[in-house]
Amino acid sequence: MRLFSIVISTIILAFTLNANEHYLLPEHQSDLLHSLKRKIERAESMTIITTALDHTSLSNSIEKALKKKVKLQLITTDMLSAAYYSKYKSTTVKVPSSKRLTDNFHLNILLIDRSDVCFSTLSFSDTVLNTNIGEVTCTTNSEEIAFALDIAKRFSERFKDYHQ
Repeated sequence: MRLFSIVISTIILAFTLNANEHYLLPEHQSDLLHSLKRKIERAESMTIITTALDHTSLSNSIEKALKKKVKLQLITTDMLSAAYYSKYKSTTVKVPSSKRLTDNFHLNILLIDRSDVCFSTLSFSDTVLNTNIGEVTCTTNSEEIAFALDIAKRFSERFKDYHQ
């Protein structure tokens, strides 16, 4: 009986150590944005992989962070987002090196300090988040973070610098 209690306690502890948040959009958009703003405010570095990054509220939070010298790596297929964020010195912007990559790219990931990662079925865009149905899952799970880091590394190699 005691062994059973120890096993159950260990399982519960493991689940509480990996905070998971799930948001159904557009219904939970305000909760999602509040959570993302808090994560961005405490960030020292961010990696954002997305088809578009033009959400007013998120952009304001990201800009505040960039003014505090937070490092941003942006991997995007949207040239307007690339142009907008490339003006910051602490930002690295990568864009597709071919049309095929642009047409087939549907990833949306926000990685904060190697401690939090959010996977989204929708891009970080005002229009998309307000009108489309999708899901965002955020976690502190180390395996998910490692997975996101691997994706960022792979696409950094496949994409080219915005200023090339």
